[in-house]
Amino acid sequence: MSLQMSLVFGALIGQMGILVLLLLPLPLSVRTKIVEIYDLLGNSTNVKVGIVFSVSLLGLSFIDCVQRLGRYGFNSPYFTNFNAVASQGNLTYDQLATKFYTQRNLYLNGAVLYLTLSIYTMITIIKKLVKKEIEYRNLSQINEGEFASNEEEIAKYKELIKQKEIDIKTFKKQVEGLQKSYNDLTPSNETSKTD
Repeated sequence: MSLQMSLVFGALIGQMGILVLLLLPLPLSVRTKIVEIYDLLGNSTNVKVGIVFSVSLLGLSFIDCVQRLGRYGFNSPYFTNFNAVASQGNLTYDQLATKFYTQRNLYLNGAVLYLTLSIYTMITIIKKLVKKEIEYRNLSQINEGEFASNEEEIAKYKELIKQKEIDIKTFKKQVEGLQKSYNDLTPSNETSKTD
């Protein structure tokens, strides 16, 4: 395995370890630290440039592997013109070895790109979970003084609701009076039952 593919394989193993760590049901304090570290690294320009550069190289390598594998397809002109025996489906050992290495590199690069996307998605989910859990804990730890002030607000709003209900009853009476006045103005034989 070349040095490049050894680095890619190391990145794959590292990403799998990070993903397993993110999937574990960790306590809030540990998840908060993970989110803080991610935010700290996300704010660093050097880290952003490194990630973009690495993903770009892996993407180019992935595309190169796909193109190389296209040479060994049965419909490829390279495949049929390279060897007369090859058109019958037989590949030489060198071609088989190249195809194997290309497939291996394709799978490694694809897995690293996929896990990069998976880690980003998991971090986003964990950020939302940490935010919601902190909000939940803050709401559940309301002390008695705040509870008393909440009761005062509730009483105030109940009074406001009663006043609005009185206003609604008044508006209903006004509408009935207007409807009655309208009905008195129109001749009784022209009104229908739907009015």
